[in-house]
Amino acid sequence: MSRLSAIRPAYWISGVLLVVAVVVPLLVPTYARQDPHLWGFPFFYWYQLLWVFLSAILVSISYRLLRAEERRRRAEQGLGDPDKDGDQ
Repeated sequence: MSRLSAIRPAYWISGVLLVVAVVVPLLVPTYARQDPHLWGFPFFYWYQLLWVFLSAILVSISYRLLRAEERRRRAEQGLGDPDKDGDQ
């Protein structure tokens, strides 16, 4: 089995979500226009602001996926729950 096939789907999905959250707002042709206006704001402004919220949602989903994968991996190895293993 190659190393690439050993990577779990949660990592692939998280990577894709993070790439979308970073790359799409950087694609200038998608927002380099003024119309349509939304509540008097040109498209450029409300589109960029929309991506602030969408990126936060995508990063949150990615975090939850990776956290669940880490819990599953630690349970398989008998290491316990990472939330209960604090630096106390």
